[in-house]
Amino acid sequence: MAESRGNTDIFTALGSLLHADEIINSDSPDYLPSIQTWAAQKYGSPRLVIRPTSIDTLSKALAYLYTTNQDFAIYGHGFSSASARDVIVNTSAFDDFQLNANSESVTIGAGQTWSNVYRKLGEVAPEYGIVGARTPCVGVAGTILSGGFSWLSSEYGCISDPGNLLDAKVVKYDGSVVWASEEPELLWALRGGGGGFGVLVQVKLQIFLYPRNIWAGQILIPRERLEQVAEGISNFLSKPIDPKITMFLYVVKGRLLESIGSDSDVLVIHAFDAHGEEHGRANFQWALNIPGAVDKTMITTLAGVANLQDKADIVKGTMKQFWQPLLLREITKEIVIKAIRWFEGLREIDESLGNCTYLIFELLSSRDLAGGVSTSAWPRPSGMKHILLLGTGCPSDAGPVKEKLARDLAIQAPSEVLGDNADVDVLPNGFEDYHDPKNASLKHTAARCSATYILS
Repeated sequence: MAESRGNTDIFTALGSLLHADEIINSDSPDYLPSIQTWAAQKYGSPRLVIRPTSIDTLSKALAYLYTTNQDFAIYGHGFSSASARDVIVNTSAFDDFQLNANSESVTIGAGQTWSNVYRKLGEVAPEYGIVGARTPCVGVAGTILSGGFSWLSSEYGCISDPGNLLDAKVVKYDGSVVWASEEPELLWALRGGGGGFGVLVQVKLQIFLYPRNIWAGQILIPRERLEQVAEGISNFLSKPIDPKITMFLYVVKGRLLESIGSDSDVLVIHAFDAHGEEHGRANFQWALNIPGAVDKTMITTLAGVANLQDKADIVKGTMKQFWQPLLLREITKEIVIKAIRWFEGLREIDESLGNCTYLIFELLSSRDLAGGVSTSAWPRPSGMKHILLLGTGCPSDAGPVKEKLARDLAIQAPSEVLGDNADVDVLPNGFEDYHDPKNASLKHTAARCSATYILS
């Protein structure tokens, strides 16, 4: 059982284990940026932040914290909304990068953002690509632990899949440090298991030659063309599609518009074709030809594609958010129309909720797990290849009544949009307390994780 100690003693003890510049007090200007959560309701106002700059000091601090009864959490860049009342262990100092040319891999600090990874890879090996997050401001470790979806996932799978995540260095609860490949159950658990198995400090990822003339970007379409957009998407998905082609459909309003680089209520198709402009325009001509469509596409690299979503962090912490990230086998015309009408109906219930709600179709964003379900803690079902992200919310200063309304609407959203008997899977990156682990994708994780690696 953890030993009970006063806060003063805890902070004194941590101070003896860490360097002065590894401790961030609540009166420091670095305090809030080091602990801000994406979902405002999960912010725990921690008393202290520690930001170890070496594996040695992290190991000592972690081993010590597990002897106490203090509430603490491991934090990367806040997009998984990890927080605690007492201590936050911020891992953002682990930002190293090493190219391994012979094995075509990179070994990188797991505490950095994908924006830094794309930039560093572009500097040392610009001809190479990597299966990395679509949103550049999110952290490496959190993305991998929650499965990890990429613009390249229809071609190469998730970031955490065995072909992409080759190994990971982990600090365990007792302060010991291990490469996960030495303990196969640990490596299995890290592949989309959701965390709680140790602190990732480094990961080894595969890289590969990839085109640098990607055609990508937004096609803005007036809302009144919904029927044509839905019909176009249905026809697009009904035919065989090259794995180097994918797309999103965004529907957002209010304060969230700026996070996707738009300033008016429109339907936003985000196209991606790694075969180049001519190929891309041919495949997305149906969207470009819709009356009123505004073409904002460009020729760019993987890093450039990611940077098209570089504004996502401006709304971090400004809303209370509740997620329903669903993996689907198919997206039909009817689903697109019904989802958008559900979304627009939220404004009729409460305008502030409508302004804080996401609806994103992430089409062709996954593929079957290579090597079989036993290779990953998150064994996504066969044939599931599309993501429907339903995220209800309200302003961060909203009271408990409105917060409960946003939460209830999130719980009801899948059945409202897809029906009560829809074949869906909840993604690890949005698993909430209202999801039933016996009927969601994480049920396999709960069944197989060894107690050796359960830290909390």
